[in-house]
Amino acid sequence: MPNNPALAALRRFAAQHPGFAQAERIGIAFSGGADSTALLLAARDFWGGERLCALHVNHGLQTAAGSFARHCAQVCDDFGVAYAQTTLQLEVAPGESVEEIAREARYRALAALAREQRCNVVLLAQHGDDQVETLLLALLRGAGPRGLAAMPAQMQRHGCHFVRPLLDCGAAELRDWLKAQGVSYLDDPMNADPAYRRSRIRHELVPAIARLEPGYRQTLGRSAALCAAADAQIQSTAAQHLRLCLQPQGLNLAALRALGAATASEVLRLWLRQNGQRLDRARTDELVRQILRTERGAHRLELRLPGCILQRQGACLRLKWTEAAADPA
Repeated sequence: MPNNPALAALRRFAAQHPGFAQAERIGIAFSGGADSTALLLAARDFWGGERLCALHVNHGLQTAAGSFARHCAQVCDDFGVAYAQTTLQLEVAPGESVEEIAREARYRALAALAREQRCNVVLLAQHGDDQVETLLLALLRGAGPRGLAAMPAQMQRHGCHFVRPLLDCGAAELRDWLKAQGVSYLDDPMNADPAYRRSRIRHELVPAIARLEPGYRQTLGRSAALCAAADAQIQSTAAQHLRLCLQPQGLNLAALRALGAATASEVLRLWLRQNGQRLDRARTDELVRQILRTERGAHRLELRLPGCILQRQGACLRLKWTEAAADPA
């Protein structure tokens, strides 16, 4: 019987990152789809079922969400893996991206479930084709090195350690293996819905790229890795400059102006990320333009962000937190 390609990828990842494989309890983000099903079975074969807990997040975005959760619970029961789930109530304001809101809520929910189940690490089932789609999405929105780095193999988010061991796997090989073994999995209709840009990239753009460059997954993955290395250097430099600008009241505007536009922009974005805030490139550039214009630049600055207000106070730029302050984790 051929090996699960997810198991081979998991073994390679564990060899490269031996620390994570020693975790006492491992969570698996489990949607019931092909990718997370293959990863669940790989993890069971690698660690044994007693160390695992499948974590399912029900976004409530589809009428079939309840049946998805029941399927996941049954699969885990069949394969002897502990199961935990949570249900979200998403609120999406006009103009906001459903995909982005759901993704962020999912990470928060997974981190909370992992804490409840005492999981030291959570495995995510994104694979090499997901990485390609993420890179292409970033290109189409004009992202810089940070966005073009796509998805990291490991990350800390909301106090949880997430890992992606399948980034050198392809979607087709995972599905082919499951079908050959007669293992059932869910097909999420949102994945084929042309209303979502990622879906159109998957079904229209990626096949054209594959015809042009059969090794596209490795090639684009290498580009993402190079962008990640470049971004790491940029962030290291920004962190050094941030320490020079940071005061108890906030960011010193004179020190920020002395850095010039490009460096000031990176320092500002890093400072906001450290405080749980995100600001798009256009608004960051406008903010930096105001700061650099004169010594009195941004004199009347007041920018509302989730849970806080970014404003000038004397010689500093500060964040004033409101009662609904966002969790900076």
